[in-house]
Amino acid sequence: MSELTISQPWDMAGADGLVAARALFGETVDHLAPFQSMETALEGEACSVLRLCDRNFRVTYPGPLDRLVAALHLRVWVRQLDWLGAIALPAANLPAIAALATVRAPHRLSPLPLHRAVPAQVTTIAVLVWHHPEGESAVVELHLARHQITSFLSLIQPSNHSSVSLTTAHT
Repeated sequence: MSELTISQPWDMAGADGLVAARALFGETVDHLAPFQSMETALEGEACSVLRLCDRNFRVTYPGPLDRLVAALHLRVWVRQLDWLGAIALPAANLPAIAALATVRAPHRLSPLPLHRAVPAQVTTIAVLVWHHPEGESAVVELHLARHQITSFLSLIQPSNHSSVSLTTAHT
């Protein structure tokens, strides 16, 4: 039985969202277009930053991002949404996801370069598909409602869904 970890990304937004992102992740974050990402380190921990729109970001970071943002004293909120879960699959799963997913123009899943994300729909499940490096390899990180993760996995890996165990990573 393989084990798949459900993590909980951070969402950061507000009037000073871009200012906070620059302070935390450097000036490079200013060059990201919506649905582009970058890898960096924050307090010695690996960190992935996805720009959702002008002043909104989604961040995968195992530490207390909320405390780091609060110390900046800016007009920005940061939180982990209880209903949202993220799972990382090997990038080899991207073709199976792309075959089942519907996306709206101008987005597309095939090809999906590294450091890019696309909002998609797989049957009735809304999912953000994010292709980025994690360590030495590329992953497809999927952000979706926690209660839909098992259903989603059964759609993209119908023969393997019963052998996957889901665990939750706590940050």
